[in-house]
Amino acid sequence: MDGVLWQIGSPPELFTGFGPSAYFSGQSALETLEVALEHREVRRRLRAVCPTSPGVYGMLDGAGQLIYVGVSAKLCDRLLTYFTTGDDGAKERRIAKHARQVVWEPVDHEFTAQLRELELVRRWRPRFNRRGRLESDRCGYICLTTDEAPRFHAARRPPRGARRSWGPVRTSRTLLAAIDRLNHVFQLRDCSRNVPVRFADQRMLFEQDWPAGCLRGSLASCSAPCAAECSRPEYYHQVERAVAFLDGKDRQVLERIESAMREASERRDFERAIGHRDALQELTYLSDQLQLLRDIARDFWFVYPIRSAGSSNLWNLIAGGDVVAVAPEPAAKSERKALGALLEQTFMERGRQAPIPFEKFDRVRLVASWFRQRPEERQKILSPEDAIARCRTRARS
Repeated sequence: MDGVLWQIGSPPELFTGFGPSAYFSGQSALETLEVALEHREVRRRLRAVCPTSPGVYGMLDGAGQLIYVGVSAKLCDRLLTYFTTGDDGAKERRIAKHARQVVWEPVDHEFTAQLRELELVRRWRPRFNRRGRLESDRCGYICLTTDEAPRFHAARRPPRGARRSWGPVRTSRTLLAAIDRLNHVFQLRDCSRNVPVRFADQRMLFEQDWPAGCLRGSLASCSAPCAAECSRPEYYHQVERAVAFLDGKDRQVLERIESAMREASERRDFERAIGHRDALQELTYLSDQLQLLRDIARDFWFVYPIRSAGSSNLWNLIAGGDVVAVAPEPAAKSERKALGALLEQTFMERGRQAPIPFEKFDRVRLVASWFRQRPEERQKILSPEDAIARCRTRARS
């Protein structure tokens, strides 16, 4: 089903150009090429006019609407893949069937090109793009409910009044399974909130034996607050242990599960060992995802200079993992003074681990992925103190 993300309601905006960017100025002129031709001729023309430099490209349909935006370190090589013979079910072939014109914009640096692609997807919301569209991003939060017997669940946005939330994180089957496992390991309920809660220390008018509302209570994988099998302090103690695990303050549960897995394996109780193994993998995945967010919020506060062809270098100001501003490396005294003030304002809250906003999640992931895949680029960064000192020193001189 091609283009299932096409907007319903007002007609899409006709494409008139990519428009200005927040990540560079003086952009190159937009290049275009008609592709409603035989593919061999399209490939010949692309090789003749399309550069092999980094950049972004777009596909336009017969109505002049932008249907796809992409990015590549080598524009020509990437565009050629859309007009070669191959599997008709491949994404490139499906997009090429709808394309009547291709446009591209060279960008000086691949990092800037990736930021530009995300910016354009947010701006134009092409129907064949999924990643980068706020309304279709598969990310959400791990939330602790406000019920009398709280438990953890996944939500697209933290509900109003939620006790706690962690994220944003990519929602997937793996994440949902890990959240279920979290409730099971810490013996928290995962039943409907309509199931009444009866803690053991709760006063009752009449004494009565309450059966557990599900099989988990019978199997001792839940504290069964519905059947008065635990007191309120006992249940909330388990909640606090789970919160400490998600906060990265207590990982002892992983050690206990690993030890239990080894013991079961030594007893040749392989079925139980497999269950412990799955629990260990899922909770480790959950812990690693949240630790990555904490590391980014703590460590990604720096200036990333990149070389810009034909002009001064660009300073990318990265705060909490997000590119919050881009400025040319200052030359004049007034420019250095202005940039120094911007640096001080940007990094004044360095060290405060604020949650990453939902709308910045894709940019933060892009920045983190860039430096994870290219560790040598970390050698080029400037600490906030070094960048500010450069501006002050040059301004005085």
